[in-house]
Amino acid sequence: MLDFDGLIADTEVLWLAVLTELYRSKSQELSYDRYVESIGGTRDDFDPFEDLATRCGTIGAAELEALGQRLFRTWMAHEAPLPGVRRLVTKAKRRGLALAVASSSKAASVVPYLRQFGLHHLFSVVVTAEDVARTKPAPDLYLLAAQRLGVDACDIVAFEDSSRGVRAAKAAGAFCVAVPHILSRPHDFAAADLRLDSLSLCDLDRLLTRTMRRPRTATPVKRMDDHPLAAQEPNNPGQVTAVLPLTIRNSGGSPQARKGRPRHG
Repeated sequence: MLDFDGLIADTEVLWLAVLTELYRSKSQELSYDRYVESIGGTRDDFDPFEDLATRCGTIGAAELEALGQRLFRTWMAHEAPLPGVRRLVTKAKRRGLALAVASSSKAASVVPYLRQFGLHHLFSVVVTAEDVARTKPAPDLYLLAAQRLGVDACDIVAFEDSSRGVRAAKAAGAFCVAVPHILSRPHDFAAADLRLDSLSLCDLDRLLTRTMRRPRTATPVKRMDDHPLAAQEPNNPGQVTAVLPLTIRNSGGSPQARKGRPRHG
């Protein structure tokens, strides 16, 4: 899976710029550390619009969010996919690998930008926050994406940029590649199977060979409500991921809210 926010698109940094602008327009300063800590989380961790509304006392959170979303859409119109995304997705498609997007964001924050980037037609499945009861770190998005693709979650290669995303992928039984962006580098990625500094450095052929050779010792979650993480965080709009399920199996193997960022989704 390629996480949309921070992996397909540089939305995490863009939202930081939008919120900084919004806070300063109200003579306030956004806490950089608090924002970074909330990446991959929910509004229960940090809701910048509620925070700013409380500080101002003269404007509501809903109005502030509308202002932020408007500015985000304006700036996002000039954005392109992050380096390596288009090449990786195109090569995977040519290899005959089924592709999907699984996101904690709402569909309205994902689908329009996939179309803007000219990538939407390459994905067979798009799963977003509206489709599941719980988002990351619960494995629901991965399990549902796999189900719709007709594969087991343990046959997925997931690309994630946050620690919560890595936890979700591993909880589902997927092979997980961590690709931290400039803001999420302080996160704990110890659970990831592989770490890359950029998707531009991803050698798909070598990656697929590596995943086929890995031992399968963990029992993947069969239902979305089977995992203990599933009860920890409510569904929230927030973040996207793309799925590369492997259709080649090795021995022991078998043939997929409110987010911390106000974002686009």
